[in-house]
Amino acid sequence: MRVAIVDCETTGLLRHPRAKPALQPRVIEFGAIIINAAGERLDAMSQLFNPEQDLEAIITKITGLTDADLCEQPKFAQLAEDVSRFISGCDVIIAHNLPFDKGVLELEFQRLGIQCDWPKIQLCTVQENAPVYGYRVKLKDLYADVMGQPLAQTHRALDDCEALAHIVTTEGYLEGLT
Repeated sequence: MRVAIVDCETTGLLRHPRAKPALQPRVIEFGAIIINAAGERLDAMSQLFNPEQDLEAIITKITGLTDADLCEQPKFAQLAEDVSRFISGCDVIIAHNLPFDKGVLELEFQRLGIQCDWPKIQLCTVQENAPVYGYRVKLKDLYADVMGQPLAQTHRALDDCEALAHIVTTEGYLEGLT
């Protein structure tokens, strides 16, 4: 079993589905780790992207990324097929707030006419834990509860994937999925 743990950093939040595509956020960083059922890391992908627009100050504050960090990076279109293949080659996809990460990736793929074959098994750790916490738990809080230590959250895609991989394997999310 191949499990993709993914995270995206973006230019902002998703807007209403009928909003003009130009108003929807762009991916500025994609990160993913592929693990097997035992939690062993098989592969990883981490890439910054030039969103072809200036970042709002709040995005720089959250991620630490600046326009200067992104201006020389490839556009999403240049590596979209690689991102799609990376995800499509897995049996399971997991993200902390999967509807957001999948939503922004789908928008990027749609802009380019690319069809991504999403894994059939899709897990969102926000949704999985909402009944337990009674609210949409943040990754750093979930990590602290599960791992018993604080997460120095950077809001960088691959770092968040690493943290989520620890949660997923510790909490046994993959048991029974094979």
